[in-house]
Amino acid sequence: MNDYVSDTHQRLTELNRLEDEAASCRRSRRSPLNSEALIESLRANIAIGFLVQHDHLRARGRQSVAEIRHGVCSACHMVLPVGKLAEVKRMSALLRCDNCGRFVVLAEEELETTPVTAPSGKSAGRRSTPK
Repeated sequence: MNDYVSDTHQRLTELNRLEDEAASCRRSRRSPLNSEALIESLRANIAIGFLVQHDHLRARGRQSVAEIRHGVCSACHMVLPVGKLAEVKRMSALLRCDNCGRFVVLAEEELETTPVTAPSGKSAGRRSTPK
């Protein structure tokens, strides 16, 4: 996986977890100070474009990251278009689901079973018949 994509995915996942933990602390009237300090340090290391989308989803009570299993977004359960799925498999950028807007990455078990191959250059068109 591209290091930048992997790192951003991990930070966003951790940010979701910490924000959920801080909200839980507030509901039970415990002090979320440790979580809040970690949240601020994580937010400082995430690009602003990702944070804007993350904050937009969190304001609606949603997680900002979803995994793809068998070509389906685990958050909205919609099948990703083939082109988008191919881009996610290449892992050159952190992409969003066209339906729910969450950042999508392949699930760990999908990474292990899905080899990323370069195009062979041969067309899969009609076969020629011998004459």
